Amino acid sequence: MKKIFSILMLLSLVVVSACRKSDNATMPDGMVYLNQPHITKISGSPAILDDDPMSFEAKIGIDLYFKDSDKKPDYLDFVVMKNGDAKNVKTLKGNITSYPDEFDVSGQLLTDLFGTIVAGDSYDFGVNYITGGATYLAFPEVGDGYGANVGSQPDASPTARYSAICSYIADDFIGDGKFRVVTDGWADFGVGSIADVVKVDESTIAITYPIDGFNPITIDINLGDNTASVARQPLGTYGGSWQYGTLYVASTGGGNANYVDPCSGRIRINGSYTVSAGGFGAFVLELEKAQ
Repeated sequence: MKKIFSILMLLSLVVVSACRKSDNATMPDGMVYLNQPHITKISGSPAILDDDPMSFEAKIGIDLYFKDSDKKPDYLDFVVMKNGDAKNVKTLKGNITSYPDEFDVSGQLLTDLFGTIVAGDSYDFGVNYITGGATYLAFPEVGDGYGANVGSQPDASPTARYSAICSYIADDFIGDGKFRVVTDGWADFGVGSIADVVKVDESTIAITYPIDGFNPITIDINLGDNTASVARQPLGTYGGSWQYGTLYVASTGGGNANYVDPCSGRIRINGSYTVSAGGFGAFVLELEKAQ
């Protein structure tokens, strides 16, 4: 029987960045302080569709994370890396000295730089940071650009990625509706069992729950990038010794944790399971086409 747990955490975060050594006399000699780059998706295509990569167009923003700091680079070079290969990086725009800035990218531009785009390709955008005659790479061959864990700060975005995805077409993706369970964190389906998936509409599917009387898990799919979301919805109640009433599920963790992948025929949901009294945590449910 699943039981509710609660966790009380005290988080203490001390961030020292983009400052002068004189501001903190305890900072060691030789430490280099950078104003963390901030790369964002402003508008345009959320992803590259493998069956029409030339239709991809997007605008990317180039800025600094600490906007009010007097610590700024001498200049930035805007670069792009293909498929995580730090030896395959191209410069898109050099000597950027005013912020914020913007840059338009397209499927044609990426094809001109790297060749044909196929499903599974990924393109990471970032900046090389130049200051005091030294260059700090966005995509070094060893380690993380600008230092470890810089992306963990609130709303930080030191790089931006666009990936080439298989287009989602509901009927083709669902097929006969038979999907094998490959991950079942909540343990109601059972790994290796077959789950029925049905089409609700062109961007909505539903996974039939394996317990009589329970509602299906309804999943909304973003046709632009194949990310998925589950709005908080009631599943049912287990009865018997279950004391917590109706069980609810909702997706959590964003698009990196919730998606459909037409290339591999997979559905992945990171579900937060709750009842009126509290929550149980997040558990992954992942299915793949059975045939």
